[in-house]
Amino acid sequence: MNLLISIFGGMLLTALLYGAARFIKLSNFWAAVAAASLPSVAYLFYAVANWPGLDVVTLHVIAFPTVAVLLFQLYENKPGKGLHVHWVPKLLITFFIVITVVLGGFVYVAGNGLPPALAEVLLPNARGKTLHTGFAGVIEHGEEAAKSIAQQRNLEARLAKLGWNIEVTGLESLSHERGSEVKVLLRQADGTGVSGQHLRFALTRPGQPAAEGQFMREVGNGDYRSHVALRAAGAWVAVISFNAAGKHIVLEHTVDHDSAAHAHSW
Repeated sequence: MNLLISIFGGMLLTALLYGAARFIKLSNFWAAVAAASLPSVAYLFYAVANWPGLDVVTLHVIAFPTVAVLLFQLYENKPGKGLHVHWVPKLLITFFIVITVVLGGFVYVAGNGLPPALAEVLLPNARGKTLHTGFAGVIEHGEEAAKSIAQQRNLEARLAKLGWNIEVTGLESLSHERGSEVKVLLRQADGTGVSGQHLRFALTRPGQPAAEGQFMREVGNGDYRSHVALRAAGAWVAVISFNAAGKHIVLEHTVDHDSAAHAHSW
């Protein structure tokens, strides 16, 4: 679900629920409670089934009650005071609204990057260039990270020694809104397809361990395919794994939507 739609759509739903509760003669307090709790609980159920990250969940459970508290303060019946609200609740409400907007902006930029027009204004020497402003994930450093890099080099060298070549197409078409077919061509040095391999394909965030993934179906001589969709926007890494010459081969490639290339080779 789009972050901006879920947050601001949920805030609008909160306001509508408050109005509906007041229309059926609920008290101001219980109208605010219902308006805050129903969208929050519904989103938490959705988040459990489609976990977007603790930061995104926090934004939502702050935003919806904030709207309900604001409406509660505005329409609380106080004899002789009309719609006057003390400055302390105003300050608290303003604080939470600002926090919601700022953190929502950070999360949006982290997952989707800066809009190109805004990036050209904020970033130096950005005009006319391809920009990658999304958060790439947490990258490991240290001894274990160095071992994994060396291991990756060894796997690539072992694959080259076998004389095999892998070409992947379809990565440039992936998006979190619709799926796409990813095709992997596994060839020997003479161009002959390598059949009978059990290729697995998985997508993971940069710096995160890859899931086991799904088996790709072989549709021809060394032609393996799988229908894939991203779970969310942002940077991803495609992981292809299989066994060759008694060794487990795991190869990774960054999913680059801005690339003009239509094939990726290892």
